[in-house]
Amino acid sequence: MKSTVKKVFLDISEEENWLNEQGEKGQMLIGYSNGVYEFEDVSPAKFQYKIDIPKYMGKNKKEYLKFLEQTGISVITEYAGRVYLRKNKADGEFELYTERQDVNNQIKKRYSFFISVGVSQFIFGVFLFIQMFNYISEKSAPFWILLVFGLGFMISGIIFFITGICKQRKNLNSDVDRDIWE
Repeated sequence: MKSTVKKVFLDISEEENWLNEQGEKGQMLIGYSNGVYEFEDVSPAKFQYKIDIPKYMGKNKKEYLKFLEQTGISVITEYAGRVYLRKNKADGEFELYTERQDVNNQIKKRYSFFISVGVSQFIFGVFLFIQMFNYISEKSAPFWILLVFGLGFMISGIIFFITGICKQRKNLNSDVDRDIWE
């Protein structure tokens, strides 16, 4: 039986965790586009999901995805630079990246969205704030609109930027972890 779920995530890791919860319930992801997930119920089978942001482009990306298919990983769909991958849980653990540096690069890619949105919003807020000075003597509607929106964008930008940095630091494998494993 097919079902669709509309859900939006800002954090790719949270999206991946949610997909894995669905996989534990026997829900097989068969499609995704613009916040709409399409599942097929195939209980009692269980699936594991990963969302990859490949470093490859063009022909190299196609070869990479073909290689993944040959290793038993199903490529479900590509959307907004992300590749949704599935593996049957009965086939073993789903580890896409095993090297610490590769894992760290994926984490940086996942949270660079927060940082870039934060920086762009902050810059736009500063631009609006600077424009506000053209209307400072009048204190008319444009002055107040630019003040409110400028401050709003700057605060929002700071929040996004700090969130991205904190999430990156929280999820990156540190050198201390490496020493423990070696």
